[in-house]
Amino acid sequence: MSISSKRALVIGALALLSLGAVTAPAGAAEEETGWRIAALSPSYTGGDDYQDVTATGPDDAWAVGTAPCCAADARKISHWDGTAWRPVTLPAAPQGAVEPTLRSVGASSTDDVWVFGDGADGPGFAHHWDGVTWSTTVFGAEVRIKETAVLGPRDAWFTGLEWTEPTGDRPIVEHYDGDGWTRTPLPDTLEDVNAISATSANDVWAMGWSGSAPVTLHWDGSAWRTIGLPAPDLDAGFGVAEGDILSVGPDDAWASGILVDDGVRPGPVLWHWNGRRWRLVNVDSPQDSLTTLAPDGRGGLWMVSAGPRPTADLLHYSRDGLTREPAPVEPGTTADVRELTLIPGTHALWGAATLTNDDGRSAAAVYRYDPPAA
Repeated sequence: MSISSKRALVIGALALLSLGAVTAPAGAAEEETGWRIAALSPSYTGGDDYQDVTATGPDDAWAVGTAPCCAADARKISHWDGTAWRPVTLPAAPQGAVEPTLRSVGASSTDDVWVFGDGADGPGFAHHWDGVTWSTTVFGAEVRIKETAVLGPRDAWFTGLEWTEPTGDRPIVEHYDGDGWTRTPLPDTLEDVNAISATSANDVWAMGWSGSAPVTLHWDGSAWRTIGLPAPDLDAGFGVAEGDILSVGPDDAWASGILVDDGVRPGPVLWHWNGRRWRLVNVDSPQDSLTTLAPDGRGGLWMVSAGPRPTADLLHYSRDGLTREPAPVEPGTTADVRELTLIPGTHALWGAATLTNDDGRSAAAVYRYDPPAA
């Protein structure tokens, strides 16, 4: 199994769900603090999930994923308008897209939203919302979308893979400048690219794979530069797969790794960028595997742990140390948390999650975190 496949295994190992019509669980209240289930699919099915969530403010957020099995059009998208999460109608999927699903979403404002997807076969594609209508962009027939970062109406990115003969999958990163999408040259040694995060036009980070180790890539406004990561001290036979990357500012970025041998193994791997170099950060949580990173708005970090426990945990890392909460679940279910996003201008977050019951059926969930009153 390739490192890229192992990363997909750990990120997807806990998920099978989504939202069509979503409802607030009984007892949910706006004044609640901490993590809770804010919305949940009305029934447990299969193949239904949320894979990504983004927010531009307290009254504007989007979540995307896969509709319940076995819909011919598996695209799922919901919008938070400040009152409730509601399903959104998209234009038709591109011709040739077989069982299309949505992979990633990014937005810079209420009238600048990008949604990316692909299918079991056919082209990768994007839908763009300008506040009035949706438009569709079709990429290559063999393009598979991974993640996106949207900075503004004339500045957006996505990472992915493209199958080419005879070399197979090759990593791609494309940039939108307001007029169209352009593929950016990548280092020749790069074999894979996954997470991407940006704070400005000349401060974009991505995480990929080169040789036998994860690497970071930094865009300075004109070119990508590969920056290696210090290797953790590992037992024989262990490696580190790509986790997530988070850009907070020019002198502040975070990256995580996932321990693997023949499968995922517990053990946190976390790096911090201080403007000059990456350094390993000691995280005293030996049973955790860090898959997703998000800022807390106060200089700290929220992380998702997909360790050996049957359900995900939500970890908060700050100057005061590390705290942990089990991801919220319903009785008899476990949770997989795919993404966390800070709501701009607040210290609150949304999360995209999947709850799975004892029968292996799943329901899409949106998590909400509200900090305690100061």
